[in-house]
Amino acid sequence: MALLDVTRLRLSSLGTGSLLPVCLAALLWLAAAGTAAAQDLSKEFWPEVDAWWRLSPAWRLSLFVPLSENLDTHYREGNLIPQVDFSFGQTRRERRLMDEDRARKMKAFMIRGGYLGGKSLDDEGAAYSEHSALIEFHSRIPIKGGFLLSHRFRTDLRWLGQDSEFSTRYRYRLQLEREYVAGRVSLVPYVNGEAYYDSRYEAVNRYRLIAGTSVAWSPRTAVETNLTYQYDSKSSTKEILAANVILHVFIDTSRNR
Repeated sequence: MALLDVTRLRLSSLGTGSLLPVCLAALLWLAAAGTAAAQDLSKEFWPEVDAWWRLSPAWRLSLFVPLSENLDTHYREGNLIPQVDFSFGQTRRERRLMDEDRARKMKAFMIRGGYLGGKSLDDEGAAYSEHSALIEFHSRIPIKGGFLLSHRFRTDLRWLGQDSEFSTRYRYRLQLEREYVAGRVSLVPYVNGEAYYDSRYEAVNRYRLIAGTSVAWSPRTAVETNLTYQYDSKSSTKEILAANVILHVFIDTSRNR
C-alpha cells in the first residue's frame, strides 16, 4: 500500500489542536531547564541507525545501533540491540507510524523482546559495560483530533560492569504523536516522558522528557530527530541535554508488499 493512501492531513492544516505547539512548548521547557543548570548540564550527541525487517503483518525484527558522545569530554558509549516484535489487536485507524515502513492498519498492542549489549568505547568497556534482556508491552490508543496516545511498559534484566552485577529496571513511557502528510512526505511530531525504577537503589531515579519529529519521504527510509532532557539522581552526571539523530531503514518481505 502506497504512502499516498494515508489519510490526507495536510501540513497547511497545522493550527489549533495540532501537536506542533506542544512540541514547541516542550523544546522551550528543555532549553529553560538547560539554562537553569548550565554549569552541571552534560551536553551530548546521540546518533543512531535502526534497521526494521517486517516478516509478516504481525511479526517484525529490528536492529538498533545507538552511539553517544559527551561533547565536552568526548567520552563515548555504543550499544547493539537486536529485537523481535509481535503486534496484535486490530484498530480501525490506518496510518504510518514513526517506526513503520508504509501505511497500514494500525494494531492496538505490541510485545517486544530483545537483547542489549553495550560498553564504553576507546577503553575496552572499562568505564561501562552492560548485557541485558528486555521485554516491552506497547498499547496504542487513537484519540480525537487524529492523535495517537501510546503507553510503553518495559523491564530490563541487567548484568553490569566487569563483575556482571545483576539488577532489574522498570520503565514507563507515555507518548503523544500525530501524523501529517503532504504529497509523499510524512511528518510525525511527538512528545514523550519516561520514568525509570532501578532495583539497585529501590527508587525511581531517572526521568526523561523528549520532543522530536520523524520525517519520511519513501517507504524505505525515514529520519528522526529529537531533543532529550534526562535527570538521574543517582548518576555522577545528573543532567543530560542530548541531540538525537536516527536513520531508519525499512525492509519488507515480498509477501507483504
